[in-house]
Amino acid sequence: MRKPWVLALAAGVIVLLVALALPLLRMGGGSGLPDDEGAPRTGLPWQVNRLPDGRAQVFGLEPGRDTLAQVQARLGDVLQVALVARLGETGALEALADPFMAGFVAGRLVLAFDVPPAQLRAWADGAASSEPMDGGVRRFKLRAEHRAQAAQARLVGLSFIPAVRLTDSDVRQRFGAPAETLAQPGDAQVLLYPELGLSISVAPGQRGVLQYVAPREFGPRLRAPLLAALEAPAAPSLR
Repeated sequence: MRKPWVLALAAGVIVLLVALALPLLRMGGGSGLPDDEGAPRTGLPWQVNRLPDGRAQVFGLEPGRDTLAQVQARLGDVLQVALVARLGETGALEALADPFMAGFVAGRLVLAFDVPPAQLRAWADGAASSEPMDGGVRRFKLRAEHRAQAAQARLVGLSFIPAVRLTDSDVRQRFGAPAETLAQPGDAQVLLYPELGLSISVAPGQRGVLQYVAPREFGPRLRAPLLAALEAPAAPSLR
């Protein structure tokens, strides 16, 4: 299912993209990060390793190339794998690491995988169990044979949700000026870094999500859905 695996803003932003920004020096008022002096220098959210042929690596993972089996080998038993879907929708194969430490930055990591819709429907129909989540979403637990099939699914994107609230200026300190900025409802905005395969959205008082895809897939997987959502009629809040 070729659409972004993004989370809804509490204010009802349709494009399920919220902000991550990483301040450079000080904490204040429950937001921001402390000085990183003496902290680990690898695995940080702003350390995106650009590779040849429109590829990139972050957190030791390569979207667009790694399989679920390779991700599990990298992250270990903390990874929770399930099919997540709304009623009447095909859903998506996702994996969750919560808590996840990105260097010294605590948060939650959500990973999305490319699986044909027919396969997703078969897994949902044969799920061992399911449980409700917010927003009319259900989480389906895969049977052992389906987990074995899912091991070869390709990682298409990562969402890192930090434990702190951040600002536009913090993002620019860590990542530089974006190639493009898109305004969103509720005074939110999305900062686009296509050369990194990265989309960051910021909104006042909100926690956020930093989203990564392979840079060569940035247009169809992140930018195009954002533009389509801006052109769509307003809808009720999803959560």
